[in-house]
Amino acid sequence: MRNRESLRANRPLWLDVHPLIPRIALGLIVWSVAAVWILFSHSYHALLLHGVVTFLVGAFVVVPWVLLSFGRKPDDPPAPKFRDWAHGEFDTASGPIDAREAAIMVLLLPMAVAVGITAFGLIEFLTITGVLS
Repeated sequence: MRNRESLRANRPLWLDVHPLIPRIALGLIVWSVAAVWILFSHSYHALLLHGVVTFLVGAFVVVPWVLLSFGRKPDDPPAPKFRDWAHGEFDTASGPIDAREAAIMVLLLPMAVAVGITAFGLIEFLTITGVLS
């Protein structure tokens, strides 16, 4: 990971996201797909729904992953510990922000999608089974 010193509070300024952040996001995406597969499996159009969702999620995950793998250099230094990364700042186009805030911003959308799909699926499943009327 590249690093340069910030003039503010002598905190490191990170140019890259910590490797743990994309892994967490990938886990949340897998949670979303699993929720769709499990909770919406009773529908007549379930096979079509599963195919479309899996294809779209696969395309949105695999294409950036492949493109980012071409950008890695074998001589890059190892990533810092997450604690060290989180106590620094993350450089954005509009200026540096706290690295913890950057991690929250990156993970907010996948978390919202995972929780939302799970909630909608549970409500629909409980409605069909007659628990909710």
